Amino acid sequence: MKWRMLPAILLGLILVLPLAWLSRTALFGSGTNTSTPQGKTLVPMLSPEERQRLLTYERDCETDADCEPPLRCFFSTRSMSRYCSDSRCVTDLQCKEGFACRTQTTTQGEAPLRVCSLVGARKEGEECLEHASTTDYACEKDLLCQGRCGRPCQLEDPSSCPEGFFCHGGSEGPSCLPTCEGRTCPDGQRCVALERPRLQGRHVSLCARVYGQDCGRNPCPQGQSCVQRDYPEHPGSVWMECISPCGEDAPACPEGTVCAMHQCLASCTPEDPSDCAPGFTCHRKTAQEPWRCVPTPRASSRPSP
Repeated sequence: MKWRMLPAILLGLILVLPLAWLSRTALFGSGTNTSTPQGKTLVPMLSPEERQRLLTYERDCETDADCEPPLRCFFSTRSMSRYCSDSRCVTDLQCKEGFACRTQTTTQGEAPLRVCSLVGARKEGEECLEHASTTDYACEKDLLCQGRCGRPCQLEDPSSCPEGFFCHGGSEGPSCLPTCEGRTCPDGQRCVALERPRLQGRHVSLCARVYGQDCGRNPCPQGQSCVQRDYPEHPGSVWMECISPCGEDAPACPEGTVCAMHQCLASCTPEDPSDCAPGFTCHRKTAQEPWRCVPTPRASSRPSP
């Protein structure tokens, strides 16, 4: 009777083996490289056995040359360290809750790899950081980050972005970026081009009221740079400043300013609110820091003692 069971056993193996192979491929990838939307070859995701055979796996590195192929020297924004790595995921299913599988460039900007990145609360059009180390600057799950959070789109189909956005290619594929060019802004606001070069002939821009020095229209003096900031909790507002670098090997800050975070910022006293321009508040984080004028959204509700 046992020989009669043999066909059933063989049939079971025929059905199970392909499923096992598919499960392994979903978990660890096929071991072959795939490409990014820009045509760059992705670093593959290796199996645990393949990782164990590589002596430099997760070792500290400075360049890709410090790593055995196919590993690359990867800078982690979470641990703020460089180490040799393969891709750590292929799909979102391989990331724990609160993370999504995203493409990140390596130290030398060659073959990128896939890693599990934080998912945050930043919404469409809001400023973001790719692979942010905290949720504060990470996009919502279904949005991609190109300096701004945006839904995926199709370059050949402008209608794949909502009104006030345009489609632009990025490391994760095309996504929608905000623009107010050709649109009428509400009273008291104007179309502000953000600090990015023109993309496909358009600026990343938004309708906003400008606080501080409007260096978007009036260039900063030589030796200073125009810094623009906007905050999700204050939509429709942009803060601008002309800032000089300070600190080691830099000139002393001019009169009326103090050096904080390697920047010359307007000095102030907390007793006199008029020291700071409208939209700015006199603030410091610790007693060791100097009082300086900062955009109101960044200041605490009460000045530090």
